[in-house]
Amino acid sequence: MKEQFPGDTGYTYAPETTTKESITMHLESSPPSSSDPEQAMVADLRRGNSQAMISFFNLYYSPLCYFAERMIHDRPAAEDIVEDTFMKLWKKHTDFASIQNIKAFLYITTRNACLNLLKQQQRDASSRREMAYLNGDADDFVLNNIIRTEVMTEIYRQIEKLPAQSRKVLKMSVFENMRNHEIAAALDVSIHTVKNQKVRAMQLLRMNICRQHPGA
Repeated sequence: MKEQFPGDTGYTYAPETTTKESITMHLESSPPSSSDPEQAMVADLRRGNSQAMISFFNLYYSPLCYFAERMIHDRPAAEDIVEDTFMKLWKKHTDFASIQNIKAFLYITTRNACLNLLKQQQRDASSRREMAYLNGDADDFVLNNIIRTEVMTEIYRQIEKLPAQSRKVLKMSVFENMRNHEIAAALDVSIHTVKNQKVRAMQLLRMNICRQHPGA
């Protein structure tokens, strides 16, 4: 970070609604899955509790990087944008009354920074394709990516509950887009071990999600 702070989903999309309003409507219409603990985190953040800030960072950093990277197709730049977003959240930590307010702020701030970056790059031939969606399709593009990110957030939460080795392998595969041989080299294990751990992780993940959302 340039600075340091102290140390899932349905929606109804209305075409006439502006992007910022649509994002806020989508995020604030979805009730938190466990309101009491999350509301306690919000209250701690409002009081300037640095541990609450770290908890929000740990919870939303990876999903927001995924969201930003899908917009700008640049992982390092996406990480910089998300880190700046969390710095802005910390500076405004007294302004938020609910988890929905915080999520809306994180998504809108990240989205705006991504669009600003693409606008700065619009003279480059490589960025003209990415800029095309700004002329009419921005709402659909951003909201569809929010839905993807919300799904990835739930998957990330469930991955965190897996055994250590399975969790590590699956996160490297899903969030870092690493191939089996790259994971094997990074962890100093065989490709066979990586494959077995991925199969085990997927089985446990499926069981956890089914248990969390019966009938889904």
